[in-house]
Amino acid sequence: MSECPCCSGKEFDLCCGPLLSGEKKAATAEALMRSRYTAHVKEEYPYVIASTHSSTRPPDNEYDDYQDVG
Repeated sequence: MSECPCCSGKEFDLCCGPLLSGEKKAATAEALMRSRYTAHVKEEYPYVIASTHSSTRPPDNEYDDYQDVG
């Protein structure tokens, strides 16, 4: 197992992993922000987009640069 990038000291699968996979929702604002940071590190941009409030979310086409081209 690997340590979570959010620096919680927990393993990814027991920390932000369930949030990024959609198995679980963040219980606190801190957990949400840690998971969003982890999503950036792991290039899980759909999670970042989905966890941004709709009133502040840019139009979908502004995320074209984040599409996986790989």
